Amino acid sequence: MVNEVKESWKYLLINGKSKTLEVKDSEFDKGKLVSISEIRNHPKKDSEDRDIEHTADLANEIKRKVYKEFFQKPFKNLVFLSGAGSSMDVGGLSMWQLWEETKKLYLIEKTEEAEEVDGFKIIREKVNYIADDTNLEALLSQIEGFCKFSGDCEIEWGINKKKLSEIKEEIFNLIKSKCTIPTPPKEAFPHKVLLEKVLQRKQTSSRVKVFTLNYDLLFEDAATAVNAVAIDGFSFTFPRTFSGRYFDYDIVQREGSKLKEEDNFVQRVFHLHKLHGSINWERIEETGCIVINDKPKKALMVYPREAKYEDSYEQPFFEMMARFQRNLRLNDDTLLVCIGYSFNDKHINAAIEEALNQNPGFRLAIIDPGFDNESASNSLKTIKENALQTERILMVSETFTDFANHFPEIKTYENVQQVTINLKND
Repeated sequence: MVNEVKESWKYLLINGKSKTLEVKDSEFDKGKLVSISEIRNHPKKDSEDRDIEHTADLANEIKRKVYKEFFQKPFKNLVFLSGAGSSMDVGGLSMWQLWEETKKLYLIEKTEEAEEVDGFKIIREKVNYIADDTNLEALLSQIEGFCKFSGDCEIEWGINKKKLSEIKEEIFNLIKSKCTIPTPPKEAFPHKVLLEKVLQRKQTSSRVKVFTLNYDLLFEDAATAVNAVAIDGFSFTFPRTFSGRYFDYDIVQREGSKLKEEDNFVQRVFHLHKLHGSINWERIEETGCIVINDKPKKALMVYPREAKYEDSYEQPFFEMMARFQRNLRLNDDTLLVCIGYSFNDKHINAAIEEALNQNPGFRLAIIDPGFDNESASNSLKTIKENALQTERILMVSETFTDFANHFPEIKTYENVQQVTINLKND
């Protein structure tokens, strides 16, 4: 009996039943589609009976035409959520790459006098981390749990000896170091390209809201590059000190001493919320104040581990999260665009799930070159199932750089059907 070969169809775009794009035998290079053999439901002959070659370029052209139409509408409330994938285009590391960098940190290489020592393996065995997956978040959680319940023991590998608490801090410092990304050149800076486009909204429209889970300063650098103002929750005095009330401030222009009846809002202003902190945030121990410091002694960041959900209930993270939820609840044409977010954070997923289920004026767009991979999170797979049923959800296989380059001007959209969604966390 001959085994039946399963056809390898891959979604490039989903937006309801009638707006899907699938390709067969697809190949990707760094998230970009480079070759296919066929486009599903696309003619192979033109009106003059000439052959139409199904290529990756043609598939990308069709895909971008569909999502340009989706975004070519003036949504009243435009919200972006940026995950790790948005930084990887310009030098940021994935969680797997951070695992590999941590492994190198504790490796003693082979010499003429001594054998190679895998210190990272010894550390994992000491805290009973027996999982096969390279999950740095799970390992850090295991280290914290081991310290809490079994004590802060010392670990030896080769000539080295360190306490678990020291190792945890070393890994935190490594993450901070690897998340310090230099400003890319302007011609290869997707954050700048996207900001230039979305900040052209009418002055009467609500301010664009950017929420990011990344620690880097790429959105701040992009704002500088396009001469924009980011209202980030910090004071306009020095030292710049955090208070949630600053998110309620805006910038208006007043000509001379004559006050106009209507506010004259300054262009190129947006709100920036860093949900997991930043490499240049610091908490002053004596006062508890949170300030911006280019060289903090200890950066205020929510590091990847299970306790990050507890951290999110502390300031300033609680303020950021509350505003994320509030923006998704606005029932008057709200669009959330998720870029490079893997849907692995339970508290973020819960807010998005509530908006999808309770807010009929809410729409969701997901930009992720790997949304149709088997390795995608359970929550992302659930959203994919629902995106096939409703035009309220758009999913696009696209890198951040290509998305920024092809993001269009904006128009209005029509109402569509409501669906109920239950996200399943991994």
